[in-house]
Parts: sequence; C-alpha cells; structure tokens
Amino acid sequence: MRCNAARATPPSRATISRRWVEHRDKECMKLSGPAPGHFVARHPLDIVQIDHTLADIMLVDEMFRRTIGRPWLTLAIDVATRSVVAIYVGFDRPNAATVALLLTRMVLPKAPWLASRDVTVDWPMHGVPKVLHLDNAAEFKSKALQAGCDQYGIELMYRPPGRPYFGGHIERLNRTMMEKVHSLPGSTGSSTKGRKARKPEAEAALTLPEFEQWLMYEIGQTYHHSAHRGLGGATPYSAWLALSEASKPRLLPDSAAEELRFLIQFLPMSRRTIQADGLTLFYLHYWHPIFTAWRAAKRRILVRYHPEDLSRIFVSADGKEYVEATFADLRRSRISLWEQKAALKYLRSQGEAHVTESAIFSAIAAQRAIIEGATTKRRSANRRGRAGENSPFPASGRSSQQTKSPDASSPTPDVDYSKPAPIYHVEQL
Repeated sequence: MRCNAARATPPSRATISRRWVEHRDKECMKLSGPAPGHFVARHPLDIVQIDHTLADIMLVDEMFRRTIGRPWLTLAIDVATRSVVAIYVGFDRPNAATVALLLTRMVLPKAPWLASRDVTVDWPMHGVPKVLHLDNAAEFKSKALQAGCDQYGIELMYRPPGRPYFGGHIERLNRTMMEKVHSLPGSTGSSTKGRKARKPEAEAALTLPEFEQWLMYEIGQTYHHSAHRGLGGATPYSAWLALSEASKPRLLPDSAAEELRFLIQFLPMSRRTIQADGLTLFYLHYWHPIFTAWRAAKRRILVRYHPEDLSRIFVSADGKEYVEATFADLRRSRISLWEQKAALKYLRSQGEAHVTESAIFSAIAAQRAIIEGATTKRRSANRRGRAGENSPFPASGRSSQQTKSPDASSPTPDVDYSKPAPIYHVEQL
C-alpha cells in the first residue's frame, strides 16, 4: 500500500524541471546529425519561432456587438522552453507593424502591457532573442526588421519554402491554441465543413479586446503551467525558470530611453519631405522646430511611426539620430492607425473628395462617442439583468477610458500651418 501511495504522489516542480533538463541533454547527445527541421536550443531565447494564423473564431464590434470577422493571431515561441514570449492579435493582415509590436512585447517586460489590458498573470518571459526563425512572408523581410535586428545583433533565419515542418514548434502551438479557441462562442472550427450549420456569426460574442484578454489568461495561467511532452513532463514556466537561472537572457538596460530606442528601431518607416506646413503623414500634420532647417536644405527624411499611437512620430535625417515630432495642433488627442483608417473609409463612403485632418478627427470623435454610449448602456443592462453573475473577463472599460479626451466631443477647426504661429502672452515675457 505504501508503495502504491508513493507512486501516486505527484513529483514536485523542481523534480520535473531536473528531469526535463536531463531529458534535454540526452536528446542533445543523441542528435549527432539533426533531422531536417529539428531544432535543439539549450538556452532561453537561443531560437524564437514566429508565425501568423487566422484564428478560428468570429468576433463582434464594441458598438453594437455585430459580427465583423476573424482576427489574425501572431505568436512567438521560445524553442528551448516552449514558452510563449509574445502574442499579437488584430484584424489587419500581418505586416511590418505587427512584427514591430510583437518584438517590443518579446523584449520588454510584460507588466505594463498586461496592466493596460487589465490582466493579472505572472508572465516573466522576455529578453533579446539570438535567432528569429521565420517563414518567407513579406513582413519578415522588411527593411525595418532587418535594420533593427542588425542593430541589436539578432540573426534572421528563414525556413525553406514549402517545408512547414521546419517550423514545427510554432505550428504545434498554433494548433494547440486553435483547439482551445474551438470552445469559445463564435468558433468556426478548423474545417469549413458544417460551418453553415454551426452558424458561428450568430453565436459570436467576444470583442477583440475580450478575445485578447482570454488569450493572455489561457497562455499565462494555463498553457505555461501545463506539462509539455516536448519538455519531458516539465511545464514551459518551470523550464523557463530553470534555464534562465543558469543562463540569463540578454536584457535591455533598464531605462525608458533604451526601451524607446529599441522600439524606434523596429517601427514601420516611410520617406517624406518637409513642406511649408510641416510634415504630413496619413493626412495628419506634424511639427518640430528642426523641420525649418531640413526644409531649407531640401532634406529627404526618414519617418518611423507607432501604429497604436499616431500622436507622435520619430524623424531622422541620417537614419541614426531621431527627434520626436508631435501633432502640429497640440489640441489633437492620441489616435491609432486603425482609427485613422476607419475614419478615412467612412469619409470616403460619404463621398468626401477632399479629406482633411479636421474631418478625420471629427469622424473619430463621433465613433468614440458611440462606443462610450454603447458601453455605458451595456454596463447598465448588465447590472440590471445579471446582478451577481460572475463574468469570465475582468471589468475593463479600458478602450473608452484611454481614448476619451477633452476634445473628443467637439471637432476643432482646420489650422493653416503655412501661416506664422500666433504669439502667446507667455512668449512676450
């Protein structure tokens, strides 16, 4: 009886981690000639695989809870520990901006990102990878990615075309995540067969922010703490702790300036020239005092922008040193590239032949007001109809709180940036 009881006692986390390290070392010793597509990474962030997949779920909009489509999910997995080191989810097809934002989440501590989504999980995995293992998609061969990786000593490795088994770890992770997604309302399933009968559009219930929250909890609380066959029974979380203690990942210096410098190096880029009214990007006007000298010298400049925050851009004349430029009209609030695109699409659908900055901000303000009103009504209905019922997601209200600004309810007039700026009283002192 005692022998049976002993066998039934689950091993400790330390024992599992020790067994996994022994298992890994044996596999490394046996691997005199690696099989095609087989990677053995001994340390955290030695090799990180990245891939995109169209998630098997329909999501709804935040205004009217109407189905709007399937999101793209981008995942990054550390081969040595099978830990998920970064995720990104959005409706836009993956592009250079997607990769840039994914890399910042991989390299920087995740606490600020988790807090911005009202998610509380222990997700310690971060650092500068040695090798990024990628497919041959265009966004993985952008100049911004190549330049940033050169700057930080990150090697880019591409898998041979038509050979998905060279990315086996990330492919298995994608399948695992989709199996979990199939339990959610609005799941399309992995096959088109029977999709009409299931009617995922009618069952869809989650918004993009809610789906992202679900993914963060699923990965941070469930996947990272589940035994992984490829780790000899250890969990990705315990494997990361064990290996990162023995071989610490390369981290950026702990300073806001260094983090910003890293971010800039991977942001999408565009070439522009300075005009009389400053710099124009996405129909938005920007200004910095140095623009006067650059315009006189007829310099063609490099612009890097953050898709989630267009209120500031980073501009360089030599591609090395950047200055931060803000909206020329300082009354403008922070907006995202996706809001700008949605506003532009709406204006063109209304027959607007000449799009102005003021029109874009007016459209965004109207959309935000609708979202705020819908959110308030939904909260009131939830309090009345579901009092005491537990929600699977933390109360957020994040999007409306973060995006609302003093000028969100009233449009501001157009400004002629070519005219001299008015002199304010403080400048006469």
